[in-house]
Amino acid sequence: MRSCPLLVLILSAGPLAAQSADSVLAPLVPKSSMVRLRMQGTEMTGRLLALTSGVATLGTEAGNRTATLASVDSIWVRGHATKTGAIVGGIVGTVIGAVLVGVAVDALCEVDCDNAGFEGAVVGGALGLGAGGLLGAGIGALIPKWRLRFP
Repeated sequence: MRSCPLLVLILSAGPLAAQSADSVLAPLVPKSSMVRLRMQGTEMTGRLLALTSGVATLGTEAGNRTATLASVDSIWVRGHATKTGAIVGGIVGTVIGAVLVGVAVDALCEVDCDNAGFEGAVVGGALGLGAGGLLGAGIGALIPKWRLRFP
């Protein structure tokens, strides 16, 4: 009779532990990050100062406050909108660059102009993608954005 190692592995595996706020906060949130904890209708926002045995200590405007992570409903971490800015800037830059350069090349072309407008639009779109993406990422880096980390 042939044994099936996968079946043995599945049958011998224990139950999976549920995802807890403690297991999420420790690896995903570096100390000194801005964190927002929501617990039974209340909210606490501040810098993460310490995380020890299921208790988070936040430095808030009112001073240091602690929260038991077992009572936390959601964890939010403040970051920046760099990626969103780059995407929006890239799209807008592509459209504007393609239209402006395509029209300019088509209007200024004097010899062999069969595809000049299209070729100009392709080049302008590529340049606009790069420039708009960089500009959008720079603007997005200035905009704070809260991201849900738990649940």
